[in-house]
Amino acid sequence: MKKSGANKTVKKIARKKGKVEEWLINILAIVFLGAGFAVIAYMSTRTGGEHVKDEDQYLASLPPEKDTIAHNKICMVDDIYQGDYPTLTVALSNKTYYGCDAKATQDLLNKQELRFAIDPLTKRKIDKASAFIGLNPKKDGKVLYFESKETFTQYLHSPSGETLTNKP
Repeated sequence: MKKSGANKTVKKIARKKGKVEEWLINILAIVFLGAGFAVIAYMSTRTGGEHVKDEDQYLASLPPEKDTIAHNKICMVDDIYQGDYPTLTVALSNKTYYGCDAKATQDLLNKQELRFAIDPLTKRKIDKASAFIGLNPKKDGKVLYFESKETFTQYLHSPSGETLTNKP
């Protein structure tokens, strides 16, 4: 009988030891998961801050709205100002277009509609390769295409939304 009492005690001790080990493993798992989440949260806030800094630098690099922009400073697929970021040249029918990456250059070659824009003042379709380009005052970094320097200047001095086609 003493043996069975001793066996019961050993089994109780083993069960308690197993439960302690199980609790210890659970606690360590929670600590490691918490640490992992803390690292992820830290990295995401850090990256967000760098993004804001990059965006601020980009906005500071934009030319004044009254200036026309050189064609090679534009991604003509996304219609955005690239600044000093290199663009890729697409020569087509004695005209030069600019893309921001290999896909954009392929799109310019294959999709004729990307090579044209609508002058926001006259509402006429114009070729981006020969257009006057200016910043869109309503969107940071986006550009607008104009058929002439005159329409660009008129657009800058016109009330918001006024076009030549809706003047009396």
